[in-house]
Amino acid sequence: MATPAQASWVSAWTAAPFPATPVLTQRDVRDYAGATVQQELVLNTGGSRLRVRMTNALGAAPLDFLAASVDIEGHAVSLRFGGREGATLPAGGALVSDPVPIAVKRFQRIAVTVRYGAVAVPAAHLLTVTVRYPDGRSRTGRGPALAAAVEVDRPRPGRVIVTLGDSITEGARAQPESFTGWPEQFAATLAILPRYGAWSVVNAGIHGNRLMREGAGPNALARFDRDVLAIPGAIDIILLEGINDIGWGNAKAATDGPVSAEDVIAAYRQIIDRAHSGGLRIIGATLLPYRGSVYFTSNGELARQAVNRWIRTSNAFDAVVDFERVMADPRDPDRLDSQWDSGDHLHPNDAGYATMAAAIAPNLLSEP
Repeated sequence: MATPAQASWVSAWTAAPFPATPVLTQRDVRDYAGATVQQELVLNTGGSRLRVRMTNALGAAPLDFLAASVDIEGHAVSLRFGGREGATLPAGGALVSDPVPIAVKRFQRIAVTVRYGAVAVPAAHLLTVTVRYPDGRSRTGRGPALAAAVEVDRPRPGRVIVTLGDSITEGARAQPESFTGWPEQFAATLAILPRYGAWSVVNAGIHGNRLMREGAGPNALARFDRDVLAIPGAIDIILLEGINDIGWGNAKAATDGPVSAEDVIAAYRQIIDRAHSGGLRIIGATLLPYRGSVYFTSNGELARQAVNRWIRTSNAFDAVVDFERVMADPRDPDRLDSQWDSGDHLHPNDAGYATMAAAIAPNLLSEP
């Protein structure tokens, strides 16, 4: 009997699964019937082969697609699933493609294209996609992107840092399609350091996500095993989450809260314990100032400050990144510094994300 080929698969890109969601803006695209949908992404590590993981993890019904392909430097390669062009994703399930024997490089931009049949209601992460219909029409907007991960086969084992969080981790209000969120800019920093040449940074942020309660997508405690522990090659986590719990919980107390610092800390302890049980180190990040944002309250601010004190002083995390220190206005520490503020007093701009990335000392990571 033939010996199975050895492979060392690591995650080069990921997008956390998302439930089916309603159209929220005019640019949102949900009608995929008979359409071809393309998503672009950037790989954070290279390898000799790749495979694409499709997800219907949060879908309520099976999902069919007729064909899929990956475009690398203008060269389209068909994806196969058990040797077949198309596939059916069971409700709650995922499928990984057969390996594609094409080498890819770190920070290479690729595109994944999926062709759907007559009925298509994907439950997947909302990303910018281009949709082409059989009648020749096309639309570009935010829609569910079926590819949830790209994994590469490395010549030597790689190490993956998973950034877990909400819209500030996902990169909200950065320049569109610029890939300039803080995880991506931190990946660029690591790339120039020889000892981190085999490392990858993958983004498990979800816009509107919360630690304990449903927001946009399942809460962090509910999705931790799938979105962090199951990522191949994961060794470190950087956690930046909790501001949506504090903000919405205290701004909408009648329906959601309130959410106290103790509530957030209890969720952190759960995540820390689960990370350590899975053999991963976890780095805690302090919550950014948010005075002036849509859900700022004085009670919420007191909770944020208490959470940050605990992050800094409890020694519960394996290491700490103090994002608050570098992002706060020195004259008004409850606010984002105006030079880093995208304008909504909650999310950084591209320069702010660069400042956050620069605040992460590589020596906080596991030893290469």
